[in-house]
Amino acid sequence: MRSHRFFQSVAGLVLVFCTGALAQAPRCPAAASVPEKARMGQMFRTAPDRGFLWKVTKDGHSSWLYGTLHVAKQDWLMPGPLTRSAILHSSKVALELDLNAPDTATILRQPEDAVRWAHLVQSGRKVKVDALMDQQCVPSAAFAHVAVGVEAAGVESLASRWDGYYPDYAVDAVLQGMAGSLKKPLIGLETVQMQRDLLIGPDQADEDAFIDDIVKGVSSGKTQTENRRLAEMWASSDVKRLDAYRDWCDCLNTAQERRFMSRLLDDRNVGMAQKIEQLHAGGASLFVAVGSLHMAGPKGLPALLRKDGFEVQQIVPAL
Repeated sequence: MRSHRFFQSVAGLVLVFCTGALAQAPRCPAAASVPEKARMGQMFRTAPDRGFLWKVTKDGHSSWLYGTLHVAKQDWLMPGPLTRSAILHSSKVALELDLNAPDTATILRQPEDAVRWAHLVQSGRKVKVDALMDQQCVPSAAFAHVAVGVEAAGVESLASRWDGYYPDYAVDAVLQGMAGSLKKPLIGLETVQMQRDLLIGPDQADEDAFIDDIVKGVSSGKTQTENRRLAEMWASSDVKRLDAYRDWCDCLNTAQERRFMSRLLDDRNVGMAQKIEQLHAGGASLFVAVGSLHMAGPKGLPALLRKDGFEVQQIVPAL
């Protein structure tokens, strides 16, 4: 099973498409909410460092890499002191995607290719994804003409709200808000178009497999179980388990799964590392915050930057 495919665009998908449209009924999970001011103050004072943080140094100045979680609990809204310090000492914040980019909604709403759309309707995949979206208390009508792979990714990002994990509390989105309040320039390492293209795949067979996997995983509850494992790993900063992700992810069982994971992580990591290197070489002290799986193992960002001549120091968890 190819799990944990959360992209920052997916974390914001419900807000992009369905602002005000989330159903409120006894069978639905509680709506996400903003903590009261006193609660936020308490969280600021007591929040521990979670996730994964590295300091990377080259050419006489430092940047930071932070592994995030694209769906999270409300209690995790506030970053811990070491993470906040890294943000404060940075000159720019770099995320996978700038959700405030003016073309975000337009590109995510791009309709499915007509031939693919007909196939996905005739094969029954569109109906299955719509049914799951309705079960997530989001009207599937909001996705009437949206690429089915994008809708399916939205289903997956919503599926763990019953366990308390919400895309509304995505760590990336919180950091984007902090960057704005601190007046730090924000950089998107990727574009919405790149992420949309990855979700729908280069051909029909890839999109079919992507949709089938999500439908099977969400319907069986396996996706939710694996999401809990990933969230627990992030919350406890279990870097050893992170580095061994490919050993336990159950996501490399077929040639197609291996191709997808290569596109999802390895290929993107190379592009991200090149952009980080370029920006750092230009004098920026970056706070780079991307999904934690981009930090994992010998093809993760810390390893790639080390090969590029950076001194890499693990900050969270402390060695």
